[in-house]
Amino acid sequence: MKRAASVLLAVLVLAGCGNADSETGEPSSSWRTTVSSTAATSVVAQLAPDVPGQVVVRGVDSSCASVGVGVPIDLTGVSVHLGVPGYAGTAARVVWNYQGDLPATGTVLWSLSAADRGGSNAVQLGYKTLDGNQIAYFTFAGAKQQNLSGAPDVSVPGQVAAVLPSAAVAALGSEWHWRATVNVDGEDVERCPN
Repeated sequence: MKRAASVLLAVLVLAGCGNADSETGEPSSSWRTTVSSTAATSVVAQLAPDVPGQVVVRGVDSSCASVGVGVPIDLTGVSVHLGVPGYAGTAARVVWNYQGDLPATGTVLWSLSAADRGGSNAVQLGYKTLDGNQIAYFTFAGAKQQNLSGAPDVSVPGQVAAVLPSAAVAALGSEWHWRATVNVDGEDVERCPN
């Protein structure tokens, strides 16, 4: 704002050094047009465009609610928060909220698929169990899977909370979008948004 005021002041000073209407002594109409267009010009950040079937990240928090009913797991909503205490850079905390009982047998995959604005960089965060025991916690980018240390937080009933590392978030750039799914025995049973 100070820069715009300085530019406007400089234009006013320069205008006072001539370019006045010979009859009225007022600045010429061409000068008034220049001042008006200069004062109206400002930098406006454009929001990332909507992407059908995806949640667009437009700040530190993004989320979706699932209106469908999945069986045996009903995914009720998913949230993504940028910035996780204890992690370098800008990691993202991903929380899948659900209702229902987790299957005692078979596989369950909790997944978040994200891509940059142009869709050229894609990242998947996944947490997979077999018969209720963790068998994978990973990110997948391009053709490379990176196994993550530790395990998602499943201590809160009805929630699975995992962390997308800052390197994966950085690869997505400043404008990215995502969608989440729950897969049981190889079949997507619920997604968000749906």
